[in-house]
Amino acid sequence: MNLIGYACSYIPVEILSATGLHPYRLLHGAFDLSKEGERFVRVDACPMVKSNLAHVIKNQAKFAALIGSTGCDMSRRMFDILAEHTKIPVYVVNIPRTDNPAIYNDEIDWLAKQLEHFTHKELIAEMITDEISKWEARRARLRSIDIKRAAHPSLISTTDFHKLMSGYHKGALSDEITQHQDPTDKPRVYLLGSAITYEANHILQLIEEKLRIVGDFNCGLSRPLGIRIKEQSIDGVKKAYYDQAPCVYKRPHQRYYEFIKAETVRLGCTGIIAWTLDYCDVHEFELQKIENVLNLPVLRIRSDFSFQGLSQLKTRIEAFTEMLCTRI
Repeated sequence: MNLIGYACSYIPVEILSATGLHPYRLLHGAFDLSKEGERFVRVDACPMVKSNLAHVIKNQAKFAALIGSTGCDMSRRMFDILAEHTKIPVYVVNIPRTDNPAIYNDEIDWLAKQLEHFTHKELIAEMITDEISKWEARRARLRSIDIKRAAHPSLISTTDFHKLMSGYHKGALSDEITQHQDPTDKPRVYLLGSAITYEANHILQLIEEKLRIVGDFNCGLSRPLGIRIKEQSIDGVKKAYYDQAPCVYKRPHQRYYEFIKAETVRLGCTGIIAWTLDYCDVHEFELQKIENVLNLPVLRIRSDFSFQGLSQLKTRIEAFTEMLCTRI
């Protein structure tokens, strides 16, 4: 029992790791897990929430604590259910949906105090500094790989990059997967939308048979790489995490659109892949605005984690690729 599960990119892994526990991002998404999760929530709940519920409940002996957030309403409800059905201590951090760093700072201070009380371990400044060094070094190594993914031509596939980022989200501080270069001049696309789960690699692979994903704005992929801690202290941690690329759940959305538009231009993308999970209304609502802001062709992929419709999806990807090629 050494995992500390967490559900949001705004929860600092440095503070979680300083407790001596192993940070583990809850990013599960498999159809069988999702079906099991329906014992605890309605059928029309987010499939990732259902998958995470089933995974944690099945593996609850591995988790010492769980850290939730208020970013997504369904995710917030997931931690209420886990508190009801397990004996795992649950702590929920209030992530402000408007620009209010004071609230966020207070919440991270509260979380640190709660974890000190739970672990009977004071999170002294030296411990936080040590964790910052470890995790910053890890992110720096991943950024150097991400540069290869964004290169012209792209040298690393997102299919392989996802495996490395999955290791990061599971708390690994070193690479355990051999990287190999795969130069390509396939049409360059940008991925955005719902979280990319640990089990979603086959979808990325299917997309990259015809296209190359050179950038993304999805939890589960490169989002943490924008976190750069300049001040080696808990205040530096709070500032870096709060100032990361803006979340779709935050209002107003201007920074969110500006960030994505700048990235698609920087990376030379000619199209967008919009990945959304069933019942992920926030991302669905934003798609039309995103299409208008970016003025790029968009291929929408919606999933419940089942393998149904993969042949149809393959045909749609092929047609989208042909359309992008005619625009170049």
